[in-house]
Amino acid sequence: MAIKLIALDMDNTLLNRQKLVSDKNAEVVQKAMQKGVYVTIATGRMPASASYFARNLGMNCPVVSCNGGVVKPLDGGEPIFEAHFLPETLLELMNLCYEKNWYIRWYINDTIYVRYKDERMFPAYRTTKGLDIVEVGDNYAKYAANVTQLVICDINGKIQSIYDYVAEHFQGKIGLQQNTGFTMDVTPPGINKAVGLSKLADYLGIKQAEVMAAGDGDNDLDMIKYAGVGVAMENAIADLKEVASFITKDCDDDGIAYAIEKLVL
Repeated sequence: MAIKLIALDMDNTLLNRQKLVSDKNAEVVQKAMQKGVYVTIATGRMPASASYFARNLGMNCPVVSCNGGVVKPLDGGEPIFEAHFLPETLLELMNLCYEKNWYIRWYINDTIYVRYKDERMFPAYRTTKGLDIVEVGDNYAKYAANVTQLVICDINGKIQSIYDYVAEHFQGKIGLQQNTGFTMDVTPPGINKAVGLSKLADYLGIKQAEVMAAGDGDNDLDMIKYAGVGVAMENAIADLKEVASFITKDCDDDGIAYAIEKLVL
């Protein structure tokens, strides 16, 4: 069955290790769209960052962000799908993070909220321009409604122990994704990229078998399993390669262009 929708993870997939889209990847994405295929981003990043790259590439449909928690048009219109935390759950988690002095950022619409700005905690966002970052200090309780994702950051090698602690104390109340080694994405329960991508496919009237998805990390597993054609980068984790139907080249070797040329064009 012909592919009608391509969903691309961003970091170490569509983007190379410099957090940029190569000319070759951009060229082949354009060719796919010229053929009538929808191309979108499906990322753990916030909507504004996903949309920034999607607009620069001239993508032709809404993007999936916050690990599937938000599906939003590029024109900034109302979300097609958006999942939120229960405020009481989020406050409990934020209280813990402040108590433990864990660095956190959280997203409401296209705004990032932080206790204080620390550029070291935003390495993946260095190539995204125009982000709206608001410092709230200790006055975080008033910003606990309509939150789509919270990210816990640690640059001292403790993210796995933080993950284990949060997973134990918030079992069933949240979802957890960890694949960078220094950040942990926290989502509303039951949310993953497959959920967001399926909402987008339904919106576009596209069958599951007509979807191709590409990624590299643990937060891509559900999406790769969901897609009719699942693509793992050469630099992907072993678990993702095991469930993928196609393994493409490394993210620094135009792997997305290679996969689209082989499977779509």
